[in-house]
Amino acid sequence: MAANLATKIRFTKRDETGKGTCRKLRVKGIIPAVFYGPEYKAGVVGTVDVKDISIVANSPNWETNMIDLELPDGKVEMALLRSVQRHVVSQHILHVDLYQLVKGHKVKVAIPIRVINKEICAGVKMGGVLDQLSREVEIVVLPREIPSEIVLDATKMSMGSEVALRDLELPESAELIAPEDSVVLIVTHPKSIVEAPAEEAGQETTEVEVVGKGKRKEEE
Repeated sequence: MAANLATKIRFTKRDETGKGTCRKLRVKGIIPAVFYGPEYKAGVVGTVDVKDISIVANSPNWETNMIDLELPDGKVEMALLRSVQRHVVSQHILHVDLYQLVKGHKVKVAIPIRVINKEICAGVKMGGVLDQLSREVEIVVLPREIPSEIVLDATKMSMGSEVALRDLELPESAELIAPEDSVVLIVTHPKSIVEAPAEEAGQETTEVEVVGKGKRKEEE
């Protein structure tokens, strides 16, 4: 389980809206944003610095990376990125949505699952196939315990070994959404074509040949 260190980002309110205004802001390195959540149900329209938000938005696990959002009044709110809009071609960030997390209140999140040491997996060395059935795990967890990702080490997995959701290292407050016996990772035997025994194969060949000869005889 990877630690989740919060990134501090300053949020500034804005009064002007519209495509033209947003375009001018982006030229200055400022990204339009909306902050909402349990205590901000109407949503607060504002901006964040592109350099600050890029640290989170461009990370592999941006949906689970914690943010300490500093508001104009000096108050700091825990938050997660819920949406990142990008330019279709350049992939530059155009707009972000930030969701408030409340201390002591659990939130539902999907945590990425990353498998390491696939190439030295014991079962793979024996000729097996390592199959990852789930790329993420959904949990309900307290905000400060949200991990950025779950890391699984496949080194010691032998042929037939499997890892289920119940085997994952999760925060103390975490509750699984899916059944705990759901398989995440497994080492299976490679699929092979089962050949028929030589005698049976010979019998089938002879039968086909006889039918073929009989048909040709009738045609004569």
